[in-house]
Amino acid sequence: MRAAVISGVAVVLLVLAGCADSEAGQARPEALPTQTGLPADYEAPTIADPLEPGRFANDPCALLSEERRIELGLPDAERKERFGTFECLLHPPGDRITTVQVKLMLDRGLADLVEMCRGEYAPESCESWGPTEVERYPAILDTGGLCRLMTGVAERMVVLVVTLEEPGCRKATEISETAVATLRESA
Repeated sequence: MRAAVISGVAVVLLVLAGCADSEAGQARPEALPTQTGLPADYEAPTIADPLEPGRFANDPCALLSEERRIELGLPDAERKERFGTFECLLHPPGDRITTVQVKLMLDRGLADLVEMCRGEYAPESCESWGPTEVERYPAILDTGGLCRLMTGVAERMVVLVVTLEEPGCRKATEISETAVATLRESA
């Protein structure tokens, strides 16, 4: 089962990479989408208060303090470079198999992801996408096997958090809220 989860995370990472040009908030489950699939007329909202990546572009692990990672049960952080960008892999104590991914996608915005979803890339895989919000920023939650929360914080920047699937994707939401709050506070 764990091998299947790892394979699923790898597929998500490869799909995202293949499409590329080379005080924290509390989870609000009521903000999560109640439907699956983006409405036909959905357009990613304009980002009214865009954030800058700053130092987090090269160190997304710094988006979550050590104290916050411990609260989330993910104290072990590992900074990795893949496909020319940095990501943070968070793990439970002593468990390198269960991984949560945190990444700043700096080469596209939420509107680009929606366009890719509706385009030729794989609209079938986007049937599990639903619009939501994280810390007043527009987001899309993908519940197609994993919890993948994509929060648009600038026209060309998305906070991506990928966790194992769980009811309500609570952990992905908590991590995303923390990351967005950290970006906002550092501005």
